Amino acid sequence: MSSISLTITRARRMAVAGQLLPAPKGTSIFDVVNHVGYLQLDPTNSIARNHLLVLWSRLGNYDEADLERLRWESRELYEYAAAIVPVSDHPIHKTTMRLFPDAYDGAWAERLNVWVRDNAALRQAILSQLRKQGPLPSREIEDIAEANWRSTGWTNDRNVSRMLEFMHAKGEVVVAGRTGQQRIWDLGKRWLPKDSERLSVVQAERRVMERSARNLGVATATELKGEYFASGPRPAATQAIESLVRDGTLVRVEVAGLKGERLAHVDALTPPRRRAFTTFLSPFDPLIRNRKRTEAFWNFRYRIEIYVPKAKREYGYFVLPILHNDRLVGRIDPVFDRKTGVLNVNNVWWEPGEKEVPLDKPLRSLAAFVGADSISA
Repeated sequence: MSSISLTITRARRMAVAGQLLPAPKGTSIFDVVNHVGYLQLDPTNSIARNHLLVLWSRLGNYDEADLERLRWESRELYEYAAAIVPVSDHPIHKTTMRLFPDAYDGAWAERLNVWVRDNAALRQAILSQLRKQGPLPSREIEDIAEANWRSTGWTNDRNVSRMLEFMHAKGEVVVAGRTGQQRIWDLGKRWLPKDSERLSVVQAERRVMERSARNLGVATATELKGEYFASGPRPAATQAIESLVRDGTLVRVEVAGLKGERLAHVDALTPPRRRAFTTFLSPFDPLIRNRKRTEAFWNFRYRIEIYVPKAKREYGYFVLPILHNDRLVGRIDPVFDRKTGVLNVNNVWWEPGEKEVPLDKPLRSLAAFVGADSISA
């Protein structure tokens, strides 16, 4: 079957629409998370945390309390592997839970398995303590490890935290609340569905790859495999993509100006009518988190500079790309001073060849969302 030819403009429109930028009127917080599949958690908070900014970019000013209710009261969302995900996707996540850590090749998986076996008493004690006293923060769980976890990083000797992470990856425990950034742990069986569908690895990957194709609009097979939130190796991803092509769910496309063949979901070929809008994107936003793809699609080279020494930064600590319609036209460096209540705009840079666009509306929306009293530009 011959490939469908697309212009780069159409491919960009498909990509932006696939990420619900902006979300159609009436879209809820849950709708966004369910569509995208995950909100990556990151501790950086110079403006607002990533998962909050990803929602703001799509919904504008919204009530964060509604998100908290979805997480801790109705429990339609839960945390898994450093992301907020829909409970309705639990059948997908169960496959990675079953495979962890054995799907990983090499010495790391064996080392982890040996350490967990050596500390079986600690694992059982955590389950028992949570069953009797939970939910609990890790600091209230007794460390009875017989073999310490060794690492050159911050996890060295943190036996309870390391065991909780292992059990979290297996679905045995879940994050049942937070006090600041401190996680509160509980038994997975108290939170996760007891009778969710059991999928084969290929069935789970088909769902993952189909969602990835809808979200990306146009993508290489490698980009599809790397888009959707997942934990660990993807042994059946290629098989799933091939099956989606065979049944016509995915079609082969070529994009003018880009090398190689790509894939698109058949339903994404005609994006909705474009709405004029301007917003800012978190550095971890799903639209741009694949830096190589972002550069190819938009000729926009973006690197986060959190860990770059200040004197060596090209732009700033937590600079946000500016999305105008289907173009990445510039970048902005806002920082929220919580002591003074001022949203400070340190600088704005426009991309070569792009016209400046008004930023008053998205800045006012961002200020209202984070609770700033004023904007200093």
